[in-house]
Amino acid sequence: MTSGKTYWCLSLLPAQERRLEMSSDKVAADNFYKDNGDKIKQNWFLYEYSNILYSKIEGSDKLATYRKRHSQADISAFCVYFSKRLRQGISNAERKLTSGVEINGRNVYEFYPGNTYAQTQKLLEAACEAWDEHLEVCSVCPNQCLSDGFELTNMFDNLEKTGWPTV
Repeated sequence: MTSGKTYWCLSLLPAQERRLEMSSDKVAADNFYKDNGDKIKQNWFLYEYSNILYSKIEGSDKLATYRKRHSQADISAFCVYFSKRLRQGISNAERKLTSGVEINGRNVYEFYPGNTYAQTQKLLEAACEAWDEHLEVCSVCPNQCLSDGFELTNMFDNLEKTGWPTV
């Protein structure tokens, strides 16, 4: 099965700097760490991205049929899977091996092997929109999760302390 188009999303440092607000989480943070050693900034970045991707899927008229066919738990699991598959692309972009992060249909077909080409393209569009939006948010964030990706962070622990509405 072919993966369809490959989307190259914005580079890791977007030109536009405006903060966008995240709504309450649809993807649980504990999907991104097993122990304290996994509580790194890159995992935090991927956790945030997965929530933005979920919101893009949830708000897309083009994905109404997809939402009817898949439960919220299934959509959440897809967002976690898809975001984790971006790790290598982030690493390649940081090392200047690529000009951006590849958003590829292969990652959709791995999770949904029987997915149609049209549905895959709609999910890729949502994924790229989520990526671009997340970079806009990150451009003004002091945490620098992409440039300091393997640094430990207490942001996961702060979720429990602050009562942020997670799943």
